[in-house]
Amino acid sequence: MIALDFLMQTSIFLALVHHPVLNRRGEVVTTAITNVDLHDFARSGRTYGVHSVFVVTPVLLQQRMVGQVLGHWTQGDGSSHERRADALRRVTAVATLQDAVTAIEHQTGRAPVVAVTGAQMRAPNADFTGLRRQILESGGVKSAPDDEVRPLLLVFGTGWGMTQAFIDAADLRLPPLLRDPRIVDPAGAYNHLSVRAAVAIALDRLLGESR
Repeated sequence: MIALDFLMQTSIFLALVHHPVLNRRGEVVTTAITNVDLHDFARSGRTYGVHSVFVVTPVLLQQRMVGQVLGHWTQGDGSSHERRADALRRVTAVATLQDAVTAIEHQTGRAPVVAVTGAQMRAPNADFTGLRRQILESGGVKSAPDDEVRPLLLVFGTGWGMTQAFIDAADLRLPPLLRDPRIVDPAGAYNHLSVRAAVAIALDRLLGESR
């Protein structure tokens, strides 16, 4: 694992988007927040030194539900479970991704580089190896060679993925997480990781122990 003093210098943030995303018919929808996603995103983020985890939904009832869950684990009876409470203190519900960007800018003084990834990602313009190298060198990333080093906001979608317009608006598009065809059946077409698994794999590629 990367040394703790280095992690304290990094500026990595996560966002789980529930709108705008697609359903299996390609329609734009708002998906429901699940309790297990909150816990697993928080635990993965805490394990790899992520500053904050944003849950993006415009639905007020869903935002309140997040607040109730977080309140139980950080202030209520659940706060006696110190590891779970420590992880969930990093979670915040926001209405839009722009709200997350604004919050990060307030925390760090710089707007983040927004990077998206997903199983259906087309025409990626960045890769995990390159971002990892930048993080190791400077604690942040650049959206272009002549850009300044900025925090990284790594964005994941729910449902059947983020809308194309949402993806196109991001600074960086990372390739999908795929198995190595030299090891696993190259003819297999199945590629449907849970978002919880995807974020853990992505964080390990960016911040995990070098092998």
